[in-house]
This record gives sequence, C-alpha cells and structure tokens, in this order.
Amino acid sequence: MVRTMRSIEEEARVHRVSGPGLDAFLEDVALTDALEGETLAQVLAWAKDGARRALVVGLEDKGRIALDLLKANVFVTVVEPDGARLAALQTLADEARCGIRLNGYASDYMKREFASGGFDLAIFFSALGRYNEPVILLKKAARELRAGGRIFVRIRVRPPTGALTKALLKIPGADKVLPRASDLLARVPGVASLLALPDADALVAEAGEVFKVERVERYHVLAPLVGWLSAAKTGVIGRAAAKALPLVLKADAAILKSGALKPLASYLAFYGAKELQLGRTFRL
Repeated sequence: MVRTMRSIEEEARVHRVSGPGLDAFLEDVALTDALEGETLAQVLAWAKDGARRALVVGLEDKGRIALDLLKANVFVTVVEPDGARLAALQTLADEARCGIRLNGYASDYMKREFASGGFDLAIFFSALGRYNEPVILLKKAARELRAGGRIFVRIRVRPPTGALTKALLKIPGADKVLPRASDLLARVPGVASLLALPDADALVAEAGEVFKVERVERYHVLAPLVGWLSAAKTGVIGRAAAKALPLVLKADAAILKSGALKPLASYLAFYGAKELQLGRTFRL
C-alpha cells in the first residue's frame, strides 16, 4: 500500500506525551495477574489462532505476550524504546529455545517503518495511550497488516462526556457556567490528565473507520488506581492499597454489570480485523 501525503503529515505530528501512568502496575507480576490475568489469557488464546507474523508494540507487560507467541511458533517483531526490556525478552526467548523467531527494535514505533502487509497480527497492550493521537497509530498498523490481519488494543480511557454535558445543559444558566467550570477543572493536575485521555465512544467510532471492530470490552473502574498505589507507594498507603485490591476488583465488577454504568469503565479493549470489502475505502 502506497503512503499518501496525508498519512505522512499525520504521522509526523504524532509523539509520546506520557509515561506508563497507572499501567506502571504491570511491572509487578502478581498485580498483573490480579488485574489483567483474564484479559491476557483471552488475548493469547485469540492471538495464537492462525497467527504467523506478529507485531507487538511495547513491552509494558514484561514481554509475556511476545514470549507466549514465540513459544507458539509465531515470528514476533517487537518495537520497544527500552533496550533493557528487549534484552531481557531476548534472554527469556533464548532460554525457551525460540529466540530465533524474535526480531526486536529499540525504537519508538512511530519512528520505525515496516513493509505494507508484512504482519497478520498487531498487539498494543499498553503503548497506544502514550501517544497524543492514538488513531494515527491504528492507521499505521492497518497499513502494516495484511488484508484479514487482526489487531488487539487495550487503552485507558475517560468516560464519554457528551451525554453528561447534554444533561447538564438542561439546567437553567448552565450554558454560562459550564465553560468556566471546565476551564478551572482542566487546570487541576489530576483532572487535567483524566480529561486528556481518549473518549471511549469516540475512540471506538474512529477505530471503526480503520478496522472492523469485532469485539469491545470495557472493564475496571478504580482497581487500576488501587493497583498502582500498591506498587508505587511504600509504607501504610501501599499496604492498605494491596489489602483493598481484591474488594475493589469485586466492586468494579458489580458496578459494571449494569449496562447503564458501563461508561464508567476506565479501560477499553477491542479486537479488530482489517477486511477489504467491495465498496469500502480505508482511510489511511
């Protein structure tokens, strides 16, 4: 697929804007199992089905996905800026006698170009949310996937604000107060970082312009924050967070059982496919 001037200009303005954030808990194996164990199991079962050439962007999961794919005889290309993480994965792969199938690049994904149609699977387990324009990364991945290729994305999101704003505007005088209140909230560090996250509904809609979105899952509310506290904080706070995590996970699950409360989910995961159909044009 030939790159267009539009795609070149779009990709030129994309850059990393954040670190791992709450996903720092992925450094802890026990926390990862508690918070993401079910998702990891689902992703790996799905990914191994028919994959031969996989692209894994980021090793925030300490290489668990990439290593399992390598063990399943999949040729895996990993793009990870941290050379130490790549070296650690190579060591594990060599010990498992599958290192010959690993191709690693210590690079930012947006600075590394791959052949069009070179992969049949792409996985963004934690990397997508670090960029200022996630959808542009999805377009790049679509170009590098073959027709019929599949993609998995997991990303932290903010709840859709459109419905809430519409409801608030029904209050007399709200149209004058809301802009000022929004401006003040945007200056509060914690709130500002939350507002900077992608809108869940908008992201799914935009992803649907690039891929056929086959499945969407929204999960977690407060559990990642509690997991991050238990990993990042020492002393009383860390111990209290670790103790509270099982209860918070149950509370999150109970909250999200209600369809009406699904928008409160703080994480979004979706499975998609690049399908060429008559009459359909991919916006790359």
